Amino acid sequence: MNYKDFLCVLDNKLNTYFIEYKNFIKCKKGCSSCCEKGDYPISQLELEYLMQGYIALSDNTKKQVQKNIKNIQKGGVCPFLFNSTCSVYEYRPIVCRVHGLAYLTKNNITKLPYCTNEGKNFAKVYADGKINIEPINENLDTPNILNDFDYGEIRNLYDWLQK
Repeated sequence: MNYKDFLCVLDNKLNTYFIEYKNFIKCKKGCSSCCEKGDYPISQLELEYLMQGYIALSDNTKKQVQKNIKNIQKGGVCPFLFNSTCSVYEYRPIVCRVHGLAYLTKNNITKLPYCTNEGKNFAKVYADGKINIEPINENLDTPNILNDFDYGEIRNLYDWLQK
């Protein structure tokens, strides 16, 4: 299976999770707090795919992305975000695709979305550092999801773009 086909299968699976947990998820078009601050760990494979999305952008948008990359700060706004919308949405990395969900990592630690601390996703079932519902019992971290691919090194988007 090629990576693009794999992403279609993954998106379908993730969509079922978003539906299953819809009562705890506040994600909607224009909500972009997860893109405005944070770490964006992506693999080399994902970076290459993301760059395909960049190539498809209009010249004006490419210029803005380049300007954003020059001003990128670690833990800051994603350079592909414009007016609270991802300019490369179809090409976004896995960390962006799974953001919003609460799931178990390989060490059985519950990973919550960043926005939980802002009173958004899973906030109504979050207290004392834990959620009081069962999270998704699947490790949705990038290395686990890309297990069948030669995905290369994983770095923060900032580190990839500063080279």
